[in-house]
Amino acid sequence: MQIDYERDISLIREWLAKEDYLPQDLGDMLLKKFIHSCYGSLEKTKQCIDKFCVGRTNTPELYTSRDPTASKLKTAFSITSVTTYEAGEDEILIHELDDPNLENFEFYDLVKTFAMQADYWLNNIPLFPRGHIVLIDAKHFYLKIVSRVNIFFFKQFLVYLLEAMPVRIKQIHVYNSPAYYDKLFSLVKPVLPQEICDMIKFHLEIEGLYAHVDKKYLPVELGGEAPSMKDQQKKWVKIITESRDMYLNDNLWKADMKKRAKSKGADTAMNGSFRSLSID
Repeated sequence: MQIDYERDISLIREWLAKEDYLPQDLGDMLLKKFIHSCYGSLEKTKQCIDKFCVGRTNTPELYTSRDPTASKLKTAFSITSVTTYEAGEDEILIHELDDPNLENFEFYDLVKTFAMQADYWLNNIPLFPRGHIVLIDAKHFYLKIVSRVNIFFFKQFLVYLLEAMPVRIKQIHVYNSPAYYDKLFSLVKPVLPQEICDMIKFHLEIEGLYAHVDKKYLPVELGGEAPSMKDQQKKWVKIITESRDMYLNDNLWKADMKKRAKSKGADTAMNGSFRSLSID
């Protein structure tokens, strides 16, 4: 089905104007990504936008105090790579942790910088792919990382990513997987939809990716022909730093829960909400 994005964006804006608890600062590219990810269903798009905005409000741990020049966030940016690549009709999303001894690993800072880079991707990368291929480097996912992570928070954040972010996940590959990957996976598997669990493939080495993703679409660090993901990471962080004012806005793309309570009645809870989280 051909999607009329101009018409649908206009209809979504009309809906947003009537829902005064929702923000009005969602740009056209962001709205187009929501419409695209929901295959043109305006009802699903509305639900996804609602979860996206409510989730940001209910997660102050990630969506406040986001100064990219803060030393702890600069450190978090320096030990991760969050990058994307066009792959034919698809888009590859890569996450890599580069902290061999976990010396600089701070869970909330890392998740916060990931969310900041996700905002950059939503607002600046004009790709509307057939599907998304997620690649995760697990080479530094040691068992000791479990004690450094709030597992309950991480589970809920995964649910938020799946339910509220404008993505069409088609494949998930975890490479450089340790021998005990099944133990790590068992910590989050219960909260993942079965269709997502069925997509996840573990590879002991990078070479396992090549049967699923053409090397020409992979960055040079993964033995491919595409530009360096390290260089892309540096470019993204530079632009994010230059866009500091945007990230200092603690109300960016957030729902006003007081107004939502009035418009939706007493029950303001929703699946994927972080409202009831107990943060360590």
